[in-house]
Amino acid sequence: METEFNPLTTAHIELQIEEEFPKIQLEAEKFELWFQPVYDLATGVILHNEVLVRWRDEEGNLRQPKELLIALQNTQLLNQLDRIIVEKSISILSHQTTVTLSVNLSNDIFDDQEFLPQLHAWLTQYKVAPKRLYFEIEEEILSQEQPLVLPFITELQMMGCYVVIDNFTGKFFPLLQLQELPVKMIKLERSFALRPVSITKKQLATAISYVSRTFQIQAVLKGIDDNLSLKLANDIGVKGVQGYSLSRPQEKPKTFGFIGLLIIKIIAVLILLYIFKNLVGINIFPDYHLWDIIVEFFQSLFGGK
Repeated sequence: METEFNPLTTAHIELQIEEEFPKIQLEAEKFELWFQPVYDLATGVILHNEVLVRWRDEEGNLRQPKELLIALQNTQLLNQLDRIIVEKSISILSHQTTVTLSVNLSNDIFDDQEFLPQLHAWLTQYKVAPKRLYFEIEEEILSQEQPLVLPFITELQMMGCYVVIDNFTGKFFPLLQLQELPVKMIKLERSFALRPVSITKKQLATAISYVSRTFQIQAVLKGIDDNLSLKLANDIGVKGVQGYSLSRPQEKPKTFGFIGLLIIKIIAVLILLYIFKNLVGINIFPDYHLWDIIVEFFQSLFGGK
């Protein structure tokens, strides 16, 4: 079970890290990757799965990332953690060929002159197409460290990877400047989805969505926690959505979108009804066999009948 963030435990984690990693070297097996999908709002297809890092403590509990990041921020270990997460993600992509992943990068990685050559080496080693790997960078960091970050993300783009601006608010970049940035997607800060949503905030989100679409950049609204925020996403015209009401973080990447899951559930219900009929002796569908029912369902779904 994943524990809630508690600042009082951070000192304990710092002590554990100091004791367990005296040589300032993190061990990959101590970290787990969890995943939360981003869905296409119009079709329900999964655009990609965002990678979330978890750390398991001595008692087997999964710790929240905030605790881990606070413990690591002054230890020069964030760079190593980035490398662990990226290589683990590429390894997963090599085994799951239908999955696309998005990895959040820390601020420390931009000073690492060896990361990009290492990334290219990993993609080659694991035989993974770069376009299946997205990298997320905070809007504020991109704004504050442009001379450092812009060449970095330009090289990522040239390599074939996609770049995502995370927690986008429009405060740090004029919207027209979006066309000059080598990015595939922007993720609007979750505050845009929090109620009550003011008219001004909704208008800003709509403008961001419109401008990004004009520049062929996908806009995603995070923080979709209920049907009202999902309706808001539809109103402002974003490409994708992400949030707890759609899918909580889980141990494996999701590969089925809304429609795929719906079809699987319907087929499962039909199979259970058929089994129930055979066990109880009540013929729910007297004139049909199970396969006929499934075929007619698909034909009606896709207009075949």
